[in-house]
Amino acid sequence: MTIYTCFTDQPDELHIHDTHWKVISLTKLQDIERVPLCNEQDLLVYVCSEMIGVDLQLLLRLMLFSPIPLVVNAKCWQKEDLTRLLECGRVTFVPGEFEPARLEQVIELAKLRFSLANEQQQKILQLESSLEAQKLLAKVKARLQQNGLSEPQAHKLLQKQAMDSGISVEQLVQQLPLS
Repeated sequence: MTIYTCFTDQPDELHIHDTHWKVISLTKLQDIERVPLCNEQDLLVYVCSEMIGVDLQLLLRLMLFSPIPLVVNAKCWQKEDLTRLLECGRVTFVPGEFEPARLEQVIELAKLRFSLANEQQQKILQLESSLEAQKLLAKVKARLQQNGLSEPQAHKLLQKQAMDSGISVEQLVQQLPLS
């Protein structure tokens, strides 16, 4: 695992005793954009006195395009900014004074939160996909019902066509034109 650290307005006082972690110090947060990140192996620790809009925008962009476990520590912040940052569930925020002695525990917490948030996002995507498939199936059935079939007849017809084609009903309705 590689831990990237960025201390914006204080010396980088990160002392990690675990030798299987590689620690890379960044002089400014923008440097993280030049690094090829791997969400399974990388983590960012960002420490600042005050989280400002520029920091927030870069962190949000990072979580959108290259999400990795992220630990943010700040003494001052705006509630709205912090809310936006925490919405994805993948960020671990540590308010107040940074305590390097607790870093290893915070890193484990960040990795766990990130993993759980990713699982939740996958479930949401699956549910959204399932809902879209159900909506499409309902539209196709409605079209068949306009041609005089009952709902059970329309469903049986779609099942038979899918079985004859060797595909699922969901795959079949995706192939059918709706116009």
